[in-house]
Amino acid sequence: MGQFLDEKEGSNLRSYQDGVKVWTACRGVTRHKGQPIRPGMVFTPQECADMDQTELFQALDELETLVTVPLSEPARAGIASFCTYNIGGPKCRTSTFLKLLNQPAKRVEACNQIPLWIRDGGKDCRIRSNSCFGQVERRAQERELCLM
Repeated sequence: MGQFLDEKEGSNLRSYQDGVKVWTACRGVTRHKGQPIRPGMVFTPQECADMDQTELFQALDELETLVTVPLSEPARAGIASFCTYNIGGPKCRTSTFLKLLNQPAKRVEACNQIPLWIRDGGKDCRIRSNSCFGQVERRAQERELCLM
């Protein structure tokens, strides 16, 4: 999952606003030592690596509390990337995706929900001029992993 997130999130040692104007750093981290990321923050590569690893483990741990069906490692990586890492646990917890995923006979239907999540800050990411098309590609890859 770490390699997939590196490819999809990239990493930035300086704080920046993401597509929905949340201050972020490293590989999409929004908090450091319990405090929100703020403008002007700068981190060392090691600090980012540590923060990224913590976020990754938290996303995987949270996924374990939400999913009641067995998952392969690729599926776990794709679902965690989408659900608990990118859209966040609260949105995932109430999603149609998760309700379907936890019904074994509806796994394909659940995975087919992932590509529907292609809006960023109200912008449709299928429109290349909105500068978020990478999200469309990411969702397609997360779907493929989910199906494994």
